[in-house]
Amino acid sequence: MNPKIRLIPPSVNARNILKAIASLSFLLHCLNATSIAQSGEAQSGWQALLTQPGEIYAGIELTTEGIRAIALRVSRSEEESGLKLIYSENIRLALGRADDGQFAPQAAKEAAQTVLKLLTRLRQQSQAQPERVFLIGSSGLGADRPEGLVKAISEATGKSLTFLDVETEIQLSVVGTISRLWKVGDTQIDNRNSSALIEINGDRTLGGYQLLKYPSNAPPRYDFVTMSVHHGAADAFRQALRGERESKPGLINRRRVYLTGSVPWAMATLLYPEDQQPFVQLTSEEIERFVERAARAPRELLNPNLSSIRDKDLRQKAETELQAVKSAFTPQQLAAGAEMLRTVASEFEWRGKQIWFARFGYLGCLLSYVRLQAEK
Repeated sequence: MNPKIRLIPPSVNARNILKAIASLSFLLHCLNATSIAQSGEAQSGWQALLTQPGEIYAGIELTTEGIRAIALRVSRSEEESGLKLIYSENIRLALGRADDGQFAPQAAKEAAQTVLKLLTRLRQQSQAQPERVFLIGSSGLGADRPEGLVKAISEATGKSLTFLDVETEIQLSVVGTISRLWKVGDTQIDNRNSSALIEINGDRTLGGYQLLKYPSNAPPRYDFVTMSVHHGAADAFRQALRGERESKPGLINRRRVYLTGSVPWAMATLLYPEDQQPFVQLTSEEIERFVERAARAPRELLNPNLSSIRDKDLRQKAETELQAVKSAFTPQQLAAGAEMLRTVASEFEWRGKQIWFARFGYLGCLLSYVRLQAEK
């Protein structure tokens, strides 16, 4: 019998997400130092983290474009409460489907073996107990119940895969990527109530924002507004975006936009390979420049000159990121993705807004999910 595919439990809803995670996205600022390496220095630093008090919780997430893993140390002591990210890894793996819409057996097998490798690493090196390692699948993978993929993972790992619905996935990503507060001068403002998250990948565009509501007969409360648009013909995509913006005004009137997904990642990497900061500020004019270059000279765009980067370690990081982009995009795919990005920027009126590429935003959903499990 095929293993049962489980959706996220009903208890993991907007109220629980907000209650459990107040400002999780501070983790995104320290991810540069957390990726696993085999050097003695890196291993020594990681082992030092493991010796500190706290429980280890971990997670693995499958998406249409890769498989990622994290480990968190959760401390519940009075002296040091909170959490610390001790490990993260992202393996780019296109989980494509065959002509019949199902995952090819070889693709499912490769995904299962990748999950097993990450699971073994989490158990052996982060010392995460099996019951504290969670496997989730993105809504893009689970929409049509991929029994073959689930069975392959279950047989390889002995664990079940929980698929998120699209609304929950976006909610978790918003909370895991956008910081709760934003400082303007000496004043702290509600950042999530004045920002929107947009994720643009090769197959679809997701987005959403947190909204403070004032019911007439109840205290104020937070809610989420979400959207999901699959890519297709240019006119149909534009019309779908217009339908979303008409019913969800926050997509237009929010002054800050946080970008995640493979297309913004490619843009930030190709235009600014030297900028490896967790958040990279962009403009609508730079998006236009990116689109023009992707259409006119994509091969040149995919091979930027790194000679101006003097720092050896920074150049190595830039080279690694550039190679990953070139592996993920053909010139034609890059041009198509850039056009999608421009369409979103135009329809959602980004000119004059603060636009931030969240480099580690791809971990936002998984970070939030694992934190929720640790809070139970």
